[in-house]
Amino acid sequence: MEIFLVRHGHALDEAPGLGDAGRWLSERGRKATRKVGRWLGKSKKRRPAAIWSSPLVRALQTAEILAARTGYKGEVKAAAELSPGRDPGDLLTLLSGLTLEGPLVLVGHEPSLSLLAKALLGEIGLEPFKKSGVVGLRWDQGAGQFRFLLDPATMKVQKRVGPKAEPEAAAAPSSAEGSPAATE
Repeated sequence: MEIFLVRHGHALDEAPGLGDAGRWLSERGRKATRKVGRWLGKSKKRRPAAIWSSPLVRALQTAEILAARTGYKGEVKAAAELSPGRDPGDLLTLLSGLTLEGPLVLVGHEPSLSLLAKALLGEIGLEPFKKSGVVGLRWDQGAGQFRFLLDPATMKVQKRVGPKAEPEAAAAPSSAEGSPAATE
């Protein structure tokens, strides 16, 4: 199964009266997430078959933007297992029997996503997730294989991680927003 781990987009620092769970995406976070969503939607192989999100506002907003930009027609599922501080094993239990005809997008938070990536892939030298960043992996019968890392600021894809990993330019989205590097 293909899995894309996505960190929520940039959010406001405070949501008075709503607490951390109520923080919503900033315009910067929405813009970066739209670019990432367009990139995911450009290839049929990257279009999600399912999208699960942490129930926190900023993650759900990220998931909904990704759904809209990729043409995903299903419902975004809020999964408590993607909430900050949850044990990655809780999510692995959910994933263990799941079969899909396309990628599963999981939208969450740091450091939980890094812990989940380590549980799925082992220690491969991944840096902490950037906001709106994506790690693609293949996961079969408990064994994970790293596929790519998408940096949302540069829209460059890394096919390897570690000290000598070189990013490749992702296909630039065609829109009125201009070049990916110039709009961040």
